[in-house]
Amino acid sequence: MAKLLMEDDLNRRLVALLQQEGRMSHAELAERLGVSRPTIIDRVKRLEADGVLGGYAARVTPASVNKPTVAFVAVRYKDNNEGIEQRFIKALEEEPDILEAHTIAGEDALLLKVVADTPAGIAERLRRIRVLGPMVTTRTTMVLETHWEKAGPSPFPVDSGVKKVKK
Repeated sequence: MAKLLMEDDLNRRLVALLQQEGRMSHAELAERLGVSRPTIIDRVKRLEADGVLGGYAARVTPASVNKPTVAFVAVRYKDNNEGIEQRFIKALEEEPDILEAHTIAGEDALLLKVVADTPAGIAERLRRIRVLGPMVTTRTTMVLETHWEKAGPSPFPVDSGVKKVKK
């Protein structure tokens, strides 16, 4: 159903506006898109119910909370046990400085995004990761500079030429 919802131009423009400013009111969205407020409310509810809009959150920069050191950590299991892996992933989710976890293809099993106050703080988090998972090894890539991050994928087809919804 999400695919059908995103085939609609109004829904794509609505999602693009919400990606730019998630706190925009229904009234302002309706005005910018040239439709009624009830139409916007209905569409937002459908997009939320169908999982297109996965939630609303403040995007906090790591440096603003004194955690400017960012690393991507590849995790490899020495033992393939689905139950242990799921418990390990759940334990990682409870760690506040692990911001993302992705199952990946290749030699590694997971890719994590980790933040800390210093490189030594990253080393401490790596020790914690290895303690949480039995028979786990890690490989770390330190981020030197972040140029940009996006709020999510564009709702427009790649070849549409649309860069940003006009304000």
